[in-house]
Amino acid sequence: MVFSKRLTQEKKQSFVDVEEAYNLWDLLNSKYDLIDKMLIWQNYTHDKDFKILMGHVVDRTRKAAKSLETELKRYGLPAADKPRAGVKTSANSEVITDQELGKSILTMVQELLELILRAVRTATTNDNVRALFVKQVSGVIEDLNKLILYTKAKGWIAQPPMYPNVPADAGEKIDIGEAFHLWDHLTFRYDNIQQTQMWYEYAHDGEFKILLKKGLQETLKKQAEMLEQELLYFGIPLPKQPTEVIQTAKNTGIFNDDYMYRLLFIGVVGAMWVHSIAIKQCVTNDRLRHIFTDLLINEVRALDKIILYGKTKGWLNVVPQYNPQQ
Repeated sequence: MVFSKRLTQEKKQSFVDVEEAYNLWDLLNSKYDLIDKMLIWQNYTHDKDFKILMGHVVDRTRKAAKSLETELKRYGLPAADKPRAGVKTSANSEVITDQELGKSILTMVQELLELILRAVRTATTNDNVRALFVKQVSGVIEDLNKLILYTKAKGWIAQPPMYPNVPADAGEKIDIGEAFHLWDHLTFRYDNIQQTQMWYEYAHDGEFKILLKKGLQETLKKQAEMLEQELLYFGIPLPKQPTEVIQTAKNTGIFNDDYMYRLLFIGVVGAMWVHSIAIKQCVTNDRLRHIFTDLLINEVRALDKIILYGKTKGWLNVVPQYNPQQ
Protein backbone atom coordinates (compact mmCIF):
# COMPACT_ATOMS: atom_id res chain seq x y z
CA MET A 1 0.00 0.00 0.00
CA VAL A 2 2.80 2.44 0.89
CA PHE A 3 4.69 1.57 -2.29
CA SER A 4 1.56 2.10 -4.39
CA LYS A 5 0.92 5.46 -2.74
CA ARG A 6 4.52 6.55 -3.43
CA LEU A 7 4.20 5.59 -7.10
CA THR A 8 0.98 7.60 -7.37
CA GLN A 9 2.70 10.63 -5.84
CA GLU A 10 5.70 10.28 -8.17
CA LYS A 11 3.35 10.10 -11.16
CA LYS A 12 1.66 13.33 -10.08
CA GLN A 13 5.05 15.06 -10.01
CA SER A 14 6.04 13.81 -13.47
CA PHE A 15 4.40 16.72 -15.30
CA VAL A 16 3.96 20.45 -14.95
CA ASP A 17 1.10 22.77 -15.81
CA VAL A 18 1.36 25.55 -18.38
CA GLU A 19 2.14 28.30 -15.85
CA GLU A 20 4.79 26.27 -14.05
CA ALA A 21 6.39 25.58 -17.41
CA TYR A 22 6.31 29.27 -18.28
CA ASN A 23 7.79 30.31 -14.93
CA LEU A 24 10.65 27.80 -15.25
CA TRP A 25 11.43 29.20 -18.70
CA ASP A 26 10.94 32.85 -17.69
CA LEU A 27 13.03 32.64 -14.51
CA LEU A 28 15.88 30.97 -16.36
CA ASN A 29 15.86 33.65 -19.04
CA SER A 30 15.81 36.37 -16.38
CA LYS A 31 18.79 34.84 -14.58
CA TYR A 32 20.67 34.47 -17.87
CA ASP A 33 20.00 38.16 -18.56
CA LEU A 34 21.22 39.19 -15.10
CA ILE A 35 24.41 37.11 -15.45
CA ASP A 36 25.21 38.49 -18.90
CA LYS A 37 24.71 42.12 -17.90
CA MET A 38 26.78 41.76 -14.73
CA LEU A 39 29.64 40.11 -16.63
CA ILE A 40 29.68 43.14 -18.91
CA TRP A 41 29.31 45.66 -16.11
CA GLN A 42 32.17 44.15 -14.09
CA ASN A 43 34.50 45.54 -16.76
CA TYR A 44 33.26 49.06 -16.06
CA THR A 45 33.33 48.80 -12.27
CA HIS A 46 35.91 50.90 -10.47
CA ASP A 47 35.14 49.96 -6.85
CA LYS A 48 36.99 46.71 -6.03
CA ASP A 49 34.65 45.70 -3.19
CA PHE A 50 31.64 46.27 -5.43
CA LYS A 51 33.21 44.05 -8.09
CA ILE A 52 33.61 41.28 -5.49
CA LEU A 53 29.95 41.68 -4.46
CA MET A 54 28.90 41.46 -8.10
CA GLY A 55 30.92 38.25 -8.41
CA HIS A 56 29.06 36.71 -5.46
CA VAL A 57 25.70 37.60 -7.03
CA VAL A 58 26.81 36.08 -10.35
CA ASP A 59 27.92 32.86 -8.64
CA ARG A 60 24.62 32.46 -6.78
CA THR A 61 22.64 33.26 -9.92
CA ARG A 62 24.60 30.67 -11.91
CA LYS A 63 23.79 27.99 -9.31
CA ALA A 64 20.11 28.92 -9.35
CA ALA A 65 20.12 28.86 -13.16
CA LYS A 66 21.68 25.39 -13.16
CA SER A 67 18.85 24.08 -10.98
CA LEU A 68 16.32 25.58 -13.38
CA GLU A 69 18.13 24.06 -16.38
CA THR A 70 17.76 20.63 -14.78
CA GLU A 71 14.02 21.14 -14.41
CA LEU A 72 13.59 22.32 -18.01
CA LYS A 73 15.34 19.17 -19.22
CA ARG A 74 13.19 17.02 -16.94
CA TYR A 75 9.93 18.33 -18.38
CA GLY A 76 11.00 18.70 -22.00
CA LEU A 77 11.04 22.49 -22.04
CA PRO A 78 13.14 24.53 -24.49
CA ALA A 79 15.53 27.18 -23.20
CA ALA A 80 17.28 30.22 -24.62
CA ASP A 81 21.02 30.26 -25.24
CA LYS A 82 23.12 30.43 -22.09
CA PRO A 83 24.95 33.66 -21.26
CA ARG A 84 28.58 34.06 -22.20
CA ALA A 85 31.13 32.25 -20.08
CA GLY A 86 32.85 35.58 -19.48
CA VAL A 87 33.30 39.09 -20.82
CA LYS A 88 36.71 40.77 -20.83
CA THR A 89 37.48 44.20 -22.22
CA SER A 90 40.20 46.76 -21.64
CA ALA A 91 37.66 49.58 -21.68
CA ASN A 92 36.86 51.17 -18.34
CA SER A 93 34.75 54.17 -19.22
CA GLU A 94 34.20 56.97 -16.74
CA VAL A 95 30.83 57.61 -18.40
CA ILE A 96 29.33 54.56 -16.64
CA THR A 97 29.71 55.18 -12.92
CA ASP A 98 29.61 52.61 -10.14
CA GLN A 99 26.57 54.42 -8.75
CA GLU A 100 24.60 53.90 -11.95
CA LEU A 101 25.67 50.26 -12.14
CA GLY A 102 24.70 49.69 -8.50
CA LYS A 103 21.23 51.14 -9.01
CA SER A 104 20.71 49.12 -12.19
CA ILE A 105 21.68 45.83 -10.53
CA LEU A 106 19.51 46.64 -7.52
CA THR A 107 16.52 47.20 -9.81
CA MET A 108 17.12 43.91 -11.64
CA VAL A 109 17.30 41.92 -8.40
CA GLN A 110 14.13 43.63 -7.15
CA GLU A 111 12.39 42.51 -10.34
CA LEU A 112 13.78 38.99 -9.85
CA LEU A 113 12.15 38.88 -6.41
CA GLU A 114 8.76 39.65 -7.95
CA LEU A 115 9.26 36.94 -10.59
CA ILE A 116 10.18 34.23 -8.08
CA LEU A 117 7.24 35.11 -5.83
CA ARG A 118 4.88 34.93 -8.80
CA ALA A 119 6.34 31.52 -9.59
CA VAL A 120 5.68 30.28 -6.04
CA ARG A 121 2.13 31.61 -6.07
CA THR A 122 1.21 29.93 -9.37
CA ALA A 123 2.96 26.57 -8.86
CA THR A 124 -0.07 24.63 -7.65
CA THR A 125 0.32 21.43 -9.69
CA ASN A 126 3.86 20.14 -9.18
CA ASP A 127 5.04 20.22 -5.57
CA ASN A 128 8.68 19.56 -6.50
CA VAL A 129 8.77 22.56 -8.84
CA ARG A 130 7.19 24.76 -6.20
CA ALA A 131 9.77 23.53 -3.65
CA LEU A 132 12.52 24.68 -6.02
CA PHE A 133 10.93 28.11 -6.34
CA VAL A 134 10.49 28.38 -2.55
CA LYS A 135 14.15 27.46 -2.03
CA GLN A 136 15.31 30.22 -4.37
CA VAL A 137 13.32 32.96 -2.64
CA SER A 138 15.74 33.29 0.28
CA GLY A 139 18.75 33.56 -2.04
CA VAL A 140 17.22 36.42 -4.02
CA ILE A 141 16.32 38.23 -0.79
CA GLU A 142 19.85 37.78 0.55
CA ASP A 143 21.35 39.27 -2.63
CA LEU A 144 18.85 42.14 -2.48
CA ASN A 145 19.70 42.88 1.14
CA LYS A 146 23.45 42.90 0.43
CA LEU A 147 22.94 45.27 -2.49
CA ILE A 148 20.81 47.64 -0.40
CA LEU A 149 23.38 47.66 2.41
CA TYR A 150 26.30 48.27 0.03
CA THR A 151 24.70 50.91 -2.19
CA LYS A 152 23.40 52.71 0.89
CA ALA A 153 26.83 52.67 2.55
CA LYS A 154 28.34 54.16 -0.62
CA GLY A 155 25.67 56.83 -0.82
CA TRP A 156 24.54 55.55 -4.23
CA ILE A 157 20.81 55.49 -3.46
CA ALA A 158 18.78 58.54 -2.52
CA GLN A 159 17.68 59.00 1.07
CA PRO A 160 13.86 59.26 1.42
CA PRO A 161 12.46 62.00 3.68
CA MET A 162 12.58 61.02 7.33
CA TYR A 163 9.46 60.44 9.43
CA PRO A 164 9.34 63.53 11.68
CA ASN A 165 7.32 62.20 14.63
CA VAL A 166 9.68 59.58 16.05
CA PRO A 167 9.81 60.01 19.87
CA ALA A 168 12.99 61.51 21.28
CA ASP A 169 13.68 58.42 23.41
CA ALA A 170 13.59 56.07 20.42
CA GLY A 171 17.04 54.87 19.42
CA GLU A 172 16.27 54.52 15.71
CA LYS A 173 15.04 56.56 12.78
CA ILE A 174 12.73 55.63 9.93
CA ASP A 175 11.76 57.30 6.68
CA ILE A 176 8.21 58.14 5.64
CA GLY A 177 7.93 55.07 3.39
CA GLU A 178 8.87 52.74 6.24
CA ALA A 179 6.36 54.48 8.52
CA PHE A 180 3.64 53.80 5.96
CA HIS A 181 4.63 50.16 5.50
CA LEU A 182 4.41 49.53 9.27
CA TRP A 183 0.97 51.16 9.40
CA ASP A 184 -0.17 49.41 6.21
CA HIS A 185 0.95 46.02 7.52
CA LEU A 186 -0.99 46.48 10.74
CA THR A 187 -4.22 47.60 9.03
CA PHE A 188 -3.86 44.66 6.62
CA ARG A 189 -3.47 42.21 9.52
CA TYR A 190 -6.45 43.74 11.34
CA ASP A 191 -8.61 43.09 8.27
CA ASN A 192 -7.15 39.56 8.01
CA ILE A 193 -8.08 38.90 11.65
CA GLN A 194 -11.69 40.03 11.24
CA GLN A 195 -12.08 38.16 7.95
CA THR A 196 -10.69 34.93 9.43
CA GLN A 197 -12.97 35.20 12.44
CA MET A 198 -15.95 35.49 10.10
CA TRP A 199 -14.82 32.55 7.97
CA TYR A 200 -14.49 30.44 11.11
CA GLU A 201 -18.18 31.03 11.87
CA TYR A 202 -19.25 29.95 8.39
CA ALA A 203 -16.84 27.03 7.86
CA HIS A 204 -18.28 23.50 7.86
CA ASP A 205 -15.20 21.31 7.44
CA GLY A 206 -13.66 20.52 10.84
CA GLU A 207 -10.09 20.48 9.53
CA PHE A 208 -10.63 23.81 7.78
CA LYS A 209 -11.88 25.35 11.02
CA ILE A 210 -8.74 24.11 12.80
CA LEU A 211 -6.57 25.63 10.03
CA LEU A 212 -8.35 28.97 10.35
CA LYS A 213 -8.10 29.02 14.15
CA LYS A 214 -4.42 28.09 14.09
CA GLY A 215 -3.63 30.81 11.55
CA LEU A 216 -5.59 33.34 13.59
CA GLN A 217 -3.92 32.58 16.92
CA GLU A 218 -0.38 31.63 15.87
CA THR A 219 0.18 34.02 12.98
CA LEU A 220 -2.24 36.90 12.51
CA LYS A 221 -2.70 38.02 16.11
CA LYS A 222 0.97 37.54 17.03
CA GLN A 223 2.11 39.54 14.01
CA ALA A 224 -0.44 42.26 14.78
CA GLU A 225 0.87 42.55 18.35
CA MET A 226 4.45 42.81 17.08
CA LEU A 227 3.49 45.51 14.57
CA GLU A 228 1.57 47.45 17.23
CA GLN A 229 4.74 47.65 19.33
CA GLU A 230 6.72 48.94 16.34
CA LEU A 231 4.16 51.65 15.60
CA LEU A 232 4.14 52.75 19.23
CA TYR A 233 7.96 52.75 19.32
CA PHE A 234 8.19 55.04 16.29
CA GLY A 235 5.29 57.28 17.28
CA ILE A 236 3.01 56.24 14.41
CA PRO A 237 -0.75 56.56 15.09
CA LEU A 238 -2.41 53.16 15.47
CA PRO A 239 -5.58 52.28 13.53
CA LYS A 240 -8.66 50.95 15.32
CA GLN A 241 -8.50 47.31 16.31
CA PRO A 242 -10.93 44.80 14.80
CA THR A 243 -13.86 43.68 16.92
CA GLU A 244 -13.57 40.48 18.94
CA VAL A 245 -17.34 40.00 18.77
CA ILE A 246 -18.46 38.18 15.64
CA GLN A 247 -22.16 37.44 15.34
CA THR A 248 -22.83 33.72 15.11
CA ALA A 249 -24.05 32.86 11.64
CA LYS A 250 -27.62 31.54 11.51
CA ASN A 251 -27.30 30.41 7.91
CA THR A 252 -23.86 28.91 7.42
CA GLY A 253 -24.78 27.76 3.93
CA ILE A 254 -24.15 31.22 2.49
CA PHE A 255 -20.45 30.45 1.93
CA ASN A 256 -18.94 27.16 0.79
CA ASP A 257 -15.69 25.94 2.33
CA ASP A 258 -13.91 25.74 -1.02
CA TYR A 259 -14.85 29.35 -1.83
CA MET A 260 -13.59 30.59 1.56
CA TYR A 261 -10.41 28.58 1.09
CA ARG A 262 -9.70 30.28 -2.24
CA LEU A 263 -10.29 33.68 -0.62
CA LEU A 264 -7.78 32.66 2.06
CA PHE A 265 -5.34 31.67 -0.70
CA ILE A 266 -5.76 35.09 -2.35
CA GLY A 267 -5.24 36.77 1.03
CA VAL A 268 -1.92 34.99 1.63
CA VAL A 269 -0.77 35.95 -1.88
CA GLY A 270 -1.73 39.54 -1.11
CA ALA A 271 0.29 39.43 2.10
CA MET A 272 3.33 38.20 0.16
CA TRP A 273 2.99 41.20 -2.14
CA VAL A 274 2.67 43.63 0.80
CA HIS A 275 5.80 42.17 2.44
CA SER A 276 7.85 42.20 -0.76
CA ILE A 277 7.08 45.85 -1.53
CA ALA A 278 8.14 46.78 1.99
CA ILE A 279 11.45 44.94 1.59
CA LYS A 280 12.19 46.71 -1.69
CA GLN A 281 11.40 50.17 -0.32
CA CYS A 282 12.84 49.80 3.20
CA VAL A 283 16.31 51.32 2.75
CA THR A 284 16.76 53.48 5.86
CA ASN A 285 16.16 51.11 8.79
CA ASP A 286 17.88 47.75 8.31
CA ARG A 287 16.18 46.16 11.32
CA LEU A 288 12.74 46.86 9.88
CA ARG A 289 13.77 45.40 6.54
CA HIS A 290 14.75 42.19 8.34
CA ILE A 291 11.33 42.14 10.03
CA PHE A 292 9.59 42.43 6.66
CA THR A 293 11.93 39.74 5.31
CA ASP A 294 10.95 37.32 8.09
CA LEU A 295 7.28 38.07 7.43
CA LEU A 296 7.73 37.30 3.73
CA ILE A 297 9.63 34.04 4.30
CA ASN A 298 6.96 32.87 6.76
CA GLU A 299 4.22 33.84 4.29
CA VAL A 300 5.88 31.86 1.49
CA ARG A 301 6.07 28.80 3.73
CA ALA A 302 2.44 29.28 4.76
CA LEU A 303 1.34 29.47 1.13
CA ASP A 304 3.21 26.25 0.37
CA LYS A 305 1.30 24.46 3.16
CA ILE A 306 -2.01 26.00 2.12
CA ILE A 307 -1.52 24.79 -1.47
CA LEU A 308 -0.83 21.26 -0.22
CA TYR A 309 -3.92 21.42 2.00
CA GLY A 310 -6.15 22.69 -0.82
CA LYS A 311 -4.96 19.89 -3.11
CA THR A 312 -5.88 17.22 -0.56
CA LYS A 313 -9.37 18.74 -0.34
CA GLY A 314 -9.77 19.20 -4.07
CA TRP A 315 -10.44 22.91 -3.57
CA LEU A 316 -7.87 24.21 -6.05
CA ASN A 317 -8.86 24.54 -9.68
CA VAL A 318 -6.87 22.28 -12.00
CA VAL A 319 -4.49 24.23 -14.27
CA PRO A 320 -4.10 23.04 -17.90
CA GLN A 321 -1.21 20.60 -18.22
CA TYR A 322 1.88 21.25 -20.33
CA ASN A 323 2.26 18.52 -22.93
CA PRO A 324 5.51 18.84 -24.91
CA GLN A 325 5.31 17.60 -28.48
CA GLN A 326 7.22 14.36 -28.95
